[in-house]
Amino acid sequence: MGTTHHVAVDLNTLMNVVDELCSNDPPDYADLPIDETELRQACCEGALRVLQHAAELKADEFVYMMLGAITKLLEENALLYAKQMQRAGLNQEDLEALLTRMRGSSM
Repeated sequence: MGTTHHVAVDLNTLMNVVDELCSNDPPDYADLPIDETELRQACCEGALRVLQHAAELKADEFVYMMLGAITKLLEENALLYAKQMQRAGLNQEDLEALLTRMRGSSM
């Protein structure tokens, strides 16, 4: 078992950080009957639970776990986007543009 680390993260501060990150590329809620703030808070709470578990890992294990979680979310997001594009008539050029965007994404 790894060394336990204590990391204190405030839910409201995390939500503010996510708000800032989303300001440049906001999620598309379209006409879904979902409260954006409520969903964001639930996602932040889930992320904090992951962090609490990860705090028990060694530093290198922690880095890989967090990168793995981020990668999984990016992949799921890209797949959902591709499915949405497919319903709207996705073509190979659009798919390549999506992959280029994923490779070059920056915060």
